[in-house]
Amino acid sequence: MNETIQRIDHDSEKALESLVGCEVQELLSKSAAIEVGQSVLQVVSVSIQLGKKRFVVIESDWEDTAQEYLDYHCLSVRTAGSPRDIKYNPKPPKGGANYQSDHVHLALGASAPVTKIELLESREVGVAESVTYDAGLVLTRSDGLRFAIVREESILGALHIAHIPQDIERLIHGLHVRLRYGA
Repeated sequence: MNETIQRIDHDSEKALESLVGCEVQELLSKSAAIEVGQSVLQVVSVSIQLGKKRFVVIESDWEDTAQEYLDYHCLSVRTAGSPRDIKYNPKPPKGGANYQSDHVHLALGASAPVTKIELLESREVGVAESVTYDAGLVLTRSDGLRFAIVREESILGALHIAHIPQDIERLIHGLHVRLRYGA
């Protein structure tokens, strides 16, 4: 059986490690989709502000295996000087705003540090091929708030964001913790 393994790279690991202990108050994205009656957001990327010129940007891309076309995702986490696809000015003029255009932000309440990050993996098995890949994250803050950022199971290369416990459990069902950062 041919096996494909897709893991986050070294830079992604370092970016996740750097997120532990940082104050997080909101999640930013250029745009989002949500279905009526649902609370899970679908986004192309997530930016988390850690300082005036420091963000962690999370993205996912889609691939498939060579023979059976099993879908898998390529999670990427990077440290950046600005949010992904959002106009941002770290030094706005007096009375001006940091953000220069429309965007979506998920307010997480009062700021609290991230104490734990769980990196989740998925495994798909076909007849002649299998694939194991990093599929998402669950972040826990010191105030107990948890939120998940998990690949959407489609060829869009999108991410789902959940902050309600039932939604988190639904999104991570069948995924397994591969790595833990923090507590």
